[in-house]
Amino acid sequence: MYWRATAALCLLTDLAGFVTELAASCTEGEQLAFADVQCDDGFALGALFRAQRLPSGNLSDPELVAEGTCVTPADLAAEAAREFATLPITPSPLHVQPPDGWTLINVETVTYTEDAAQDFETTLLGVPVVIRALPDEFAWDYGDGTTTVTEHPGAPYPANTVGHTYTAPGEVSISLTTTWRGQFQIAGTATWTDVPGTATTTTSTGPITVHEARTRLVEDPAG
Repeated sequence: MYWRATAALCLLTDLAGFVTELAASCTEGEQLAFADVQCDDGFALGALFRAQRLPSGNLSDPELVAEGTCVTPADLAAEAAREFATLPITPSPLHVQPPDGWTLINVETVTYTEDAAQDFETTLLGVPVVIRALPDEFAWDYGDGTTTVTEHPGAPYPANTVGHTYTAPGEVSISLTTTWRGQFQIAGTATWTDVPGTATTTTSTGPITVHEARTRLVEDPAG
């Protein structure tokens, strides 16, 4: 059995039955055998203790395997990159105007998404961290051979900035591929550190029918 805790053994509580024995070995005001690590920058990782199962079925007295240490963002960068590559990032939503599965040729079809960050809490090498996925680039495929890449998510009409004008009727599907970059933050600190690498997600619409609208002159029924 391994666990991490402050190296002040007399202060440990509720550890599989050692507590009474350990507490009894320390009198009030006794100087502790080990001091807890103090970190000016980074995360204080508690000392590593180990206890073994004895033939009697009881656990041995805990022994100190490694003293406490300070963990910095640089120590976690590689682990953060591996974790970022496996995050269940929710794909960016894909909004289309007109919204009802049809559009017209020679009229701009508006597309836009959202650029909200997504946070994930996890533990790296025993250190609690938050990994953040931030949308960095948006690749739009309009289904007729036209693609475009933007660094902004677009906006709905009338403030629209991303869209496409179809020139022929037919049926298309629009897709959006978002490229995400990562950052991580050690719990209890204010610094965000970039994560190497990127991740991508893709969202697609259902079939969209592109209509051709024609004008016709008709008689006035009112005469």
